[in-house]
Amino acid sequence: MYCRYCGFQLEEQDAFCSKCGKSVSNENVNVSVSPQIELNVQSASNIPLESELEEVFVGKNYDYYINKWNQLENKKSKISWNWAAFFLGPFWFGYRKMYIPVLVIAFMYFLLDLFLYVIQYQFTEETYYFDPVENLLLIPLSIFISLFGNYYYLKHTDRNIEKANLQPFNPEQKRTWLKRKGGTSWLAGVFFTLAIMFIYGFATAYLLPTNIDQVAYVKDGSFYEYPTTTIGEGFDHFFFEPEWEYVTADSPFDIIRFTGFADQDGFDVEVTIDFILTDDSFEIHSAFVDGEQISEDEIYSLLDVVFNTPESESITN
Repeated sequence: MYCRYCGFQLEEQDAFCSKCGKSVSNENVNVSVSPQIELNVQSASNIPLESELEEVFVGKNYDYYINKWNQLENKKSKISWNWAAFFLGPFWFGYRKMYIPVLVIAFMYFLLDLFLYVIQYQFTEETYYFDPVENLLLIPLSIFISLFGNYYYLKHTDRNIEKANLQPFNPEQKRTWLKRKGGTSWLAGVFFTLAIMFIYGFATAYLLPTNIDQVAYVKDGSFYEYPTTTIGEGFDHFFFEPEWEYVTADSPFDIIRFTGFADQDGFDVEVTIDFILTDDSFEIHSAFVDGEQISEDEIYSLLDVVFNTPESESITN
């Protein structure tokens, strides 16, 4: 029997509780442990199952992912296809609050840009943002994250459930904690991914300028004598069939080459102008008319005609 005041176990001959000192009465007799056992059973029934915690953590589209995870377990494999990961890439990971893969994918993109920079790959202005070669090199990475995305998400879910189980949480606190950590997020997850992609793009443009970036540097610049018109605008108005090219193969310098055609005494002549790039500026290195190099004075005369010709009288009109 047990003391009805403090619950201490008593011997049959005890007249007083040896723990709290209270008098032992007959009311203590026949008090069994069954209420405690029943309480323990009820507490055990309140412990959430693993599948319930998974559902709380995953939230939206849980049926889809549990089906994929069951397939992985049945096949004892890590591979299954995820179309969202294939088309959205890092944005799917961010949407599912898996932030480390977002950083890894951004770093992989940077390595790809570094590779193209090292081999001096030449982009074109028409396909700069959707370059076929760059997209072709990205396909293996997209396939990889599509094949292993579901498996990584399973491990991500398991890790968070394990963390919740290690905390001094009651069942309801576990559910609340997992719901906050898991699920989906447009505000935090997707915007986090956008921020990382922006940082990646800025770092790539600053550290690994492409030929198009360097062409734009010249085209968007201007001469001191003609500050109100950019070089690109002036040349596009005066010359027809204008082309810009980044040249390094035949020169120790970074050179931007412009080629266009102009009218001279009723004849079309080809004009080529080479710009040398430095760390913080550029200058004209040489100019050719129909393959013959012209003098510095002739270059200045040509530029004076180009930038002082009214748009209504330009060659393109």
